[in-house]
Amino acid sequence: MLDYYKRTLRLLTCCLALFLFSPAIADEKADDAIDRVDKLHDEWSGWVLKTADQVDGFFSNSQASDADQQTRLRAFLRVRYDGNEGTKLSPGIRARISLPNTENRLKLILGDDEDEGRINDLDDSQQNISLQVRGKRETALKQIRFDLGIRRRDSSYQPYVRARHSKAFTTDGPWVPRLTNSFYYFTKSKFEYRGQADFDREIGQHLFFRPTTVVRWYENNSSECNDGWCLDQYFSLYEKLRRSKSEAIAYDLEIYLRDKPEFDVFDAVLKARYRRMTKKKWLFWEVEPGVHFPSEYDHDATFRFTVRLEGIFGYNTTVDINENFMPVKAPWDQNTQSVE
Repeated sequence: MLDYYKRTLRLLTCCLALFLFSPAIADEKADDAIDRVDKLHDEWSGWVLKTADQVDGFFSNSQASDADQQTRLRAFLRVRYDGNEGTKLSPGIRARISLPNTENRLKLILGDDEDEGRINDLDDSQQNISLQVRGKRETALKQIRFDLGIRRRDSSYQPYVRARHSKAFTTDGPWVPRLTNSFYYFTKSKFEYRGQADFDREIGQHLFFRPTTVVRWYENNSSECNDGWCLDQYFSLYEKLRRSKSEAIAYDLEIYLRDKPEFDVFDAVLKARYRRMTKKKWLFWEVEPGVHFPSEYDHDATFRFTVRLEGIFGYNTTVDINENFMPVKAPWDQNTQSVE
């Protein structure tokens, strides 16, 4: 697994080089390099599906059909420049490995968990491998899931369990609220809680707005929230662009409060996110310019710029440009698919 992970990141690095420097390469050499990249992508996508089938085989003696195996792996490279912290390179993977022999009630989760807060999205605390159990009576409005695995917390890898409940509410008004409660237990860091309230609203035919409030509490993790409560507030506005199948844009305001022991502004972030497909159906890039005001630097305005390259491997490698970008199905594209 580690060897293929490293090779996948090399492939993305090669794609990034082709993307940046291809105008300077002779056409014939560029075409040969692109063909090699496509061949490697096909080989590694086949390996992802084969490995998922082997994992699925632990749960049954029967072999699931190729149509039932729908594992997709996302590999990414992120480079962030921060006026205070300098430049940081952050590679990673994320996947939900399909286990059709369990009637898809079980999934193996790899990589960062995007249910976590966004302020530390480049932090290695997002590293995770777990087995997820889905509730029998899940609906589009209600989900109950349980996780058992290993996650990085407080500078070490720890076994943990998580129970997560999410419910959306239908109303007669324009807002659609959703509440999510997650309870964690780690062998060393002990108990954690994360509560989230989302309020979705469509604004006309081209805008979608979501304010999100996140409350977090840590029992023993001294590196988070000063042994107290965290309160994070997000405001995200998504705009439909003319080429909505190949590009997406969002505007975000994020405010982070910490208990010191009274609530104080830890950081505030104002940013834009722009995502664009490449000529490869499985590869896209994203840029994120922004400014933030960290308390450790006296809330001075600090410029930040992030570039991200991401590729899809495995089943159906055609990218949905809004996947893991918008929090829900794009209201202006009812055919949007999700791998979650």
